[in-house]
Amino acid sequence: MTTRRRFLQAGLLTATAAAFPGSMLFSQTPKKKGMITLAVQTWTFRLFDLDEGIRKTREAGIDQVEISGGVLLAGKSKRAAAMTADEKNWLRDILTENKVRAVSLGGSQGTPEDFDFAREMGLDFLQGEPPYEKLIEVSRRAEEFGVRFSLHNHPKESQYWDYRESLKRIKDCSPALGFCPDTGHFMRSGFDPLQVIREFSGRIVSVHMKDLNDTNPDAKSDVKLHDVPWGTGAGQVEAILDELKEQGFTGPVIVEYEYDWENNLADVKKCAEFFQKVAGEQT
Repeated sequence: MTTRRRFLQAGLLTATAAAFPGSMLFSQTPKKKGMITLAVQTWTFRLFDLDEGIRKTREAGIDQVEISGGVLLAGKSKRAAAMTADEKNWLRDILTENKVRAVSLGGSQGTPEDFDFAREMGLDFLQGEPPYEKLIEVSRRAEEFGVRFSLHNHPKESQYWDYRESLKRIKDCSPALGFCPDTGHFMRSGFDPLQVIREFSGRIVSVHMKDLNDTNPDAKSDVKLHDVPWGTGAGQVEAILDELKEQGFTGPVIVEYEYDWENNLADVKKCAEFFQKVAGEQT
């Protein structure tokens, strides 16, 4: 049954998608419409060069990436938005060769350089943690460039760790500004990730989905929290995917697997398989 709340949320999502379709200066594989999609944050493969991370993404059965703000190019660290014209052309070729679409750039401060990169590369949105005092400026810049901005959280004591404060901060900002809730980091901060997703309804641009081995946020605990394949931990991944479908969310759910860095491809594949099982059949 469609409630008035769901109807209004669907209207906001539809209007926002129409206003911010993503630039197509670089014509990538067509954007998937009307469904939750799956992507990998290239930070997952941070020990490897960017091209290798893209290949691993495809090997995992996933055809979208969020490019990390910092990448390895031929073994050297570089800020992605500062790539030269030749490096951007090289990246386009790698994406095309592997039939992978870049949907976003992570770790952004919402600078003009980042928005230029997004527009040149045909990205749908930027993701990052600009200072609170810059939010109005960033939201206006997002409207100007036609590229949305997705606010991201890290664990407690980082700027956006408390979702309640974040919701207050964006109430006067345009729909160009939304959220990328990181479910694992909210768990580390002591929040129920499913409840956070519900509270963010209508303002979610993307999700960094994590499943963790436990829910204990106490740093003094003997239990060290770490990623596990989706559906095998305490992260309520299936319930969150169901909630996103109920909300009418049609953006990317992103695998950012921050464990077993040298050998995590098999676990990323398991996350992809779980996603296909739970969210693969959508209407």
